[in-house]
Amino acid sequence: MDHSSKLVSPDHLEVISEFVSCVCVTALATAFGDKTYGETIKNISYGRVLVLLLYGFSWAFCFTSTILVSTNNNNIVSCTLGMMSCDLFYAGSKVIGYAWLMERVHLVTNTKLKRLESKMYRFHFALLCPYAVILGLMLTFKNIYLTDDGECIIGLQHQASICLMIYDFALNLYLTFLFVRPLLNVGMTNSRMDWKKSRLYRLARRTLVASVVCLLVSFVNVLTVVITHGHERGLICLTMCTVDVTVNVMTVHWVTNNTKAKNRDQPGGTTRMMRTGHVTADVQTEEMTFEEQDNKLSVPHLHHQDDIKR
Repeated sequence: MDHSSKLVSPDHLEVISEFVSCVCVTALATAFGDKTYGETIKNISYGRVLVLLLYGFSWAFCFTSTILVSTNNNNIVSCTLGMMSCDLFYAGSKVIGYAWLMERVHLVTNTKLKRLESKMYRFHFALLCPYAVILGLMLTFKNIYLTDDGECIIGLQHQASICLMIYDFALNLYLTFLFVRPLLNVGMTNSRMDWKKSRLYRLARRTLVASVVCLLVSFVNVLTVVITHGHERGLICLTMCTVDVTVNVMTVHWVTNNTKAKNRDQPGGTTRMMRTGHVTADVQTEEMTFEEQDNKLSVPHLHHQDDIKR
């Protein structure tokens, strides 16, 4: 009876967890509204759809976590749903994030080829297949139970958590390297002063910073699961994953932020880049951000109708 009465009211960890979840839900909803403001269907490309899907899956996870955190004490159904939310929405956001990084790598390395015509893109797509195995491990080797006090405990056993940690870290690091390398090579073949003032250089720098942040946050999150052997209190596990997906989305939001208007008004912006031969670089940024494409820019080896409209 004492334990039951203690769990009727939320403890301090539950209050903190719910507050964090509400903040994250609000941040994601605000970012989604800002990203879609003024957008039309005709401007939606494959890369932009991936960004919006990332927002949607992350918001769904945070919203679900907010509800489950407040109901998982003495409730095995809510506890199980919390683990299922991680398997569906959290894992889904990770896969979408991988696909988004692959799209960015394709845009800066194989601009003349369609996706399925590129051997590198097909190879990268194949790299997503092992995640199906990891998802199977997550569904098989998991912990879901209630303690004698009624606290919900969820997590992944070593068979799943270690594989997930290695795969997530290695794939993110590999894709980030492939994206940054060709952008830096562009700078080596052009004037360093002009290159450092281009939007593509700023985009490369932002992507590198964002990737490092996402790598560290995701690595720490999964490492915690490994250290605790998958026996975390449900609200702690859900809160850490909520912060993880929110940080990922906000860094992607920062990287894909529309800066075209600012660049047009600043020295060394779009107009200057057109005069100095950096049209190619600035056109590429339009596919990798939510900037409107400028029909006045005509670059033969980039403007293939099937690729630009994808």
